[in-house]
Amino acid sequence: MRSPIMWVSCLACRAWAGMVCIAILGASTLAHAQANAAGTLTGTVRATPTGVALPYAVVSIGALGLERFSGADGRFVMPNVPAGTHAVTVRRIGFVPQPFTVTITAGGITTLEAQLVQIPVRLTAMKVRPAEPCKTPGLPDPAKFPEVAQLVGLLRENAATARTLATQHPFVYSQYRALGSLVNDSVHLVSVVAERMVGVREVLYRPGRVVTTTGRGSARSSVMTLPTILDLTDKAFIDNHCFRYSGSSVHAGAQGDETWVRLDVRASDKLRSPDVHGVFYLDSATAQLRRMELELSRADRLPPGLRSVRVVQVTTTFLEIAPGLSVIDDVCGINWIRANSGRGEPAHPAELQHVAAVHFGAPPPDVPATRELPPPVWVKGGRIARTALSCAELP
Repeated sequence: MRSPIMWVSCLACRAWAGMVCIAILGASTLAHAQANAAGTLTGTVRATPTGVALPYAVVSIGALGLERFSGADGRFVMPNVPAGTHAVTVRRIGFVPQPFTVTITAGGITTLEAQLVQIPVRLTAMKVRPAEPCKTPGLPDPAKFPEVAQLVGLLRENAATARTLATQHPFVYSQYRALGSLVNDSVHLVSVVAERMVGVREVLYRPGRVVTTTGRGSARSSVMTLPTILDLTDKAFIDNHCFRYSGSSVHAGAQGDETWVRLDVRASDKLRSPDVHGVFYLDSATAQLRRMELELSRADRLPPGLRSVRVVQVTTTFLEIAPGLSVIDDVCGINWIRANSGRGEPAHPAELQHVAAVHFGAPPPDVPATRELPPPVWVKGGRIARTALSCAELP
């Protein structure tokens, strides 16, 4: 039997085609008129007072939802900006955001030469405060804790840049994911798969709702959704966590040793259900986020089926694909199981992820469309030494 959709008269076909032509003509005319009523904003972003070009700064017109990265030479081009006067913000990780006002003329080119001041991270001026309960969550008071407020600002700028990268230049990861169990001194791998994952583009965090349970009886299951770097810009995350500077340490970097500053983040005591504590490491020279460690809070409030879990730890490291632009490199997560008296050390479920390539549909200026990375040496049935893991320090 023929589908009723196929029974369309030729007359109707011609009439429908004519309407399409008219619609296309109208859309083309409208687009042409809009283009004529718009102009281009271009320029260069530099550091002051050195005048050094700043690659991958973000130039944005918030009211219009327009954002562009500067290229490797600091230059940027933002086409199709509606004619008129607009507020522009130029920002880059490690620098003070700078506001500007520009006037765009129809069919014209407006030049903006932006200069940004670097934010110095003065380690000698920072005081390490003892760990304490989170009774007054929210952004640190700049008057009382200026250094901590500065570090939180740098951390949020990393998150904002990651959001711009994900939304303006969508990408997918090619990654390897391994599941296994940590027993004594090594992880026994039970599965290794290659998969493609879309870069996260939206905030996922919900206060006190990191663990959700669905279903009933044997079909009951719990899912843990840990915050991503994008969640650090979200007001809900800020309003439910306290922040504390916890010192600095030296680590091996791609260009030699780096000094990392540590910012501890603690979930509010007001949250009565599981949430997350965190530790974030920023390179003191570039303010780039290098490492993020998350730990489940209130494990004692997990659903009954998960009460054997003592601690959940997830460590994420980041790879700089261009100066100021980072993506996820490795993820290591372990569910630490409570020990049973007389039964020895339990098997702790572990999950490892390693990014093998990053693929951009439309890459940022001067960034390759595909960045390939060495694959991990993971084999189903194989083992990985505990010392090779970034998340295997028993809490």
